[in-house]
Amino acid sequence: MKHCVINWLADDEVAISGIVDEYADFSEFARCAQNTLTVDFAEVTRMNSSGIRSWIQAIMKHKIKLVLRNCSSVVVEQFSMIPEFVGKNGFVESFYVHYHCVSCQYETKRLFVPGRDIQISESPQVEPHLPEPCPKCADVVELDHNPEIYFAFLRFMKPRQAS
Repeated sequence: MKHCVINWLADDEVAISGIVDEYADFSEFARCAQNTLTVDFAEVTRMNSSGIRSWIQAIMKHKIKLVLRNCSSVVVEQFSMIPEFVGKNGFVESFYVHYHCVSCQYETKRLFVPGRDIQISESPQVEPHLPEPCPKCADVVELDHNPEIYFAFLRFMKPRQAS
């Protein structure tokens, strides 16, 4: 079990990986107080309520403006249910969407950029399957999420402001 690892890529950018749980320590985020922090969530595999609470407390305490990048489906599920996860002035720059084949269970993911690959709106539209067939069996590759729940955050997200 790989606990939460925070890798500082620059003074204002981190990559978080592993499991965000009660052992996650976001105290170093104090150095970004009242500034913008870009967070890459591509390698987050699981989150529990204690980790989510620690995350929200850290970003609110330090008034950090977030730019969330490469969000794994685990992370998207959280901020679709808990808007505070993104913070007051946060923005989702990109996130992964998972697909699977209905016949052979082949899985793939695609990186979506809000405003480019999917609209930021009250009712974002997404194709229920990929345009190309499964590379293993040529059947349909379908969206592996409930779109009403998974894309819920797009209803509340504001377009990104130029910094």
